[in-house]
Order: sequence, then structure tokens, then C-alpha cells
Amino acid sequence: MLYIISQKDEHCWIGELNGLRGWFPAKFVELLDERSKQYSSAGDDSVTEVITDLARGTLCPAIKAVLEHGMKKSSILGGPCHPWLFIEEVANKEVEKDFNSVYSRLVLCKTFRLDEDGKVLTPEEILYRSVQAINLSHDAASAQMDVKLRSLVCIGLNEQVLHLWFEVLCSCIPVVQKWYHPWSFINSPGWVQIKCELRLLAQFAFNLNPEWELPVKKEPSQPLKEGVRDMLVKHHLFSWDL
Repeated sequence: MLYIISQKDEHCWIGELNGLRGWFPAKFVELLDERSKQYSSAGDDSVTEVITDLARGTLCPAIKAVLEHGMKKSSILGGPCHPWLFIEEVANKEVEKDFNSVYSRLVLCKTFRLDEDGKVLTPEEILYRSVQAINLSHDAASAQMDVKLRSLVCIGLNEQVLHLWFEVLCSCIPVVQKWYHPWSFINSPGWVQIKCELRLLAQFAFNLNPEWELPVKKEPSQPLKEGVRDMLVKHHLFSWDL
């Protein structure tokens, strides 16, 4: 992994690798994070396997248990009940409050490649985009709602907004009252304490793959990538030795 120092030239960038600065062709690298957030290999599931067990195997079940506490049964709701369906409804409800403003922001982000930067999009908008993205990718793989929920938690960790999302969910009173009994965590003042606990996670840098539980897609182009790497080494298109 190298750190980008300058992107002034769209074809040739300057970066730092192992303490040494050099130049390289821009199109032969993949940006890990272009929002100037801190990076830690401890929070990267492609480097540290144990973080996957901690996030998906320990944190996600705990969050699901909180979301299921006091949730009304299917017989009362008149349909299936799952925390994911509640989250979907909240996300849609929040975006509908100011559709024109949200739409303008999304167009702005797409036009200027700002992506889901918290400085541009609100937590509600990031939640909406994340839910839509997960539905698109996970439905194609016939993934269950439990998997979707775990993937959403991972995105929340990546974006450092998990505690803000929890506040959004608990503050959407009409939807909360529809889905939860008065004695539930979500429908009581107790959710504030849970938010405070989740806020601690915003201090850490995560890079978790939202599609980690989906079937691995075959990449027939891999031999081509290896060929490109050989070409870069042979013709010294990177100023470092790879």
C-alpha cells in the first residue's frame, strides 16, 4: 500500500512507499480512501482477519439483539418482522422529508466524485445510500436480511457514523412506534446510552468489505492484471522497485 502525495497530474501521481517518495501511473492503482481519513491495518479485513470475527461475529449479533428487543410480532405488524425492514422504512422516511435537497446533494456528490463524505452528506443520506447499495448487491446474491444487516453495520463502521445511524433509527418516532412496544430499547430513553457506547467506535479506522459474506466473483481478468504488473516492473513505469 502506498500513500498518495500529489494528484495534480491526472496521468502521473506522486506517492510514498516504505518511506520513499516516487511517481507512478495513476490508472494502475486503486484508491483505498480518498477522504483523508486515518487508515489502520488493524481495521482492514483484507489484512487482519480477526477484525471480521469481531465486527460480524461479535458486534453485529449484539446490535441485532438490541434492534430485536421489544419488536412487535408479525401477527401485530401484519407482515414479516426483521430489523432490516425497520431500517429500510426509517431510511426511506428520513429521505422523504426533504427529497429535493437530498436529490441535489446526491447529484452533486456524483458529479464531483465526493461519494459518501460525511462533510457533504448527512448521516440520514449516507444511511439511505448504503441501504440501497446493499439491497442491490445482496439481492443479486439472494442474501438473507441477517447478512444485509451485518453488511450495513460494517459500512457504518467504515464511515464512522454507526452511532449517528442508531440515533436516526431511534429518533424516527412514527416508525419506531409502529414497529416496537413501549418497553423496547429503541422506544425508550435507554437508546441514548447505547449510542454513547457506539460512539467510541468512531475513534477507530475501519476498512471492512460490505460484500465479505457474498459469493466470491470470478475475475477472469486476473492474468491480465499480473501481466500488467510484469510490464510495469520490466519497463520501470513505477519509480520504485515493486
